[in-house]
Amino acid sequence: MSGPAAARIGLGTAQLGLDYGVTNSAGRASEAEARAILGVAAASGMDLIDTAHLYGDSEAVLGRCAPAPALRIVTKTPKFAGLAPAEAASALRAAFTRSLRLLGRDSVYGLLLHDPADLAGASGPALWEALTSLKEEGLVQKIGVSVYEGAEIDALLARYPLGLVQLPWNPLDHRLEEAGQLARLAEAGVEVHARSLFLQGLLLQEPGAIAPRFAPIRGSVETLRAASEAQGLTVLEGVLALSFARREIGRFICGVAAAGELRAIVNAAGKAQEAAHRVRLPAMAPLDPVYLNPARWSELG
Repeated sequence: MSGPAAARIGLGTAQLGLDYGVTNSAGRASEAEARAILGVAAASGMDLIDTAHLYGDSEAVLGRCAPAPALRIVTKTPKFAGLAPAEAASALRAAFTRSLRLLGRDSVYGLLLHDPADLAGASGPALWEALTSLKEEGLVQKIGVSVYEGAEIDALLARYPLGLVQLPWNPLDHRLEEAGQLARLAEAGVEVHARSLFLQGLLLQEPGAIAPRFAPIRGSVETLRAASEAQGLTVLEGVLALSFARREIGRFICGVAAAGELRAIVNAAGKAQEAAHRVRLPAMAPLDPVYLNPARWSELG
């Protein structure tokens, strides 16, 4: 299928440059597979690719595979910890110039600071000025930041006119709704992209197949699966339906290692959009945030 439902999906590309994902047994996608993935994206009605300087060879792979111009690109900067303001601003511009060269593009849709601590720290104003300059030069349409926690959103939204924010969200993680950050971003007119939609595939696994270190989320995954099946949906369709119901979120970034995986997501999107108004999860005890943030999974041993 193609159309508005698929257009709410953005293609995540960490797997095009890295061995990435706790449920990804295939490893990094080959370049031939990357071309196939991009072909599915272009044919489906999707219009956004998400990548980053830190995603290994992802930017270079995208440049060599020459994605259709209709597929807009959002990329992210390196991290700038320890650099003085002028050094950080210079490093940002140099890294972005390299990203454009690797991507084979004259400009991109979005550029995000990958580490919110960079924007919150002493170099924040200089980095924001560098981002603003790139936007004024027509090299970037939207500038902003990738965040991990609601407090980061509150602090940065108060200091900077963010145009684009990438944040974690999935049907088991309601922290940003309950604390009001999604509403505040919408009120400020900030475009929002959500990652970790499937928690690197954990939400789509059979509960019994979930690795022991993630055992505390098994009950929540069982509930998610049952709520989906009660509406005649697969768990993939259920996750997408619950996601599409969040109108504050413009794009849901889905990473894949094979074209078949993206094709399955795209094929599920239409039915999911039709069901978005009726799928509901029963009240559940909140999960420990360590299980909801892949950046903290190293704490699980």
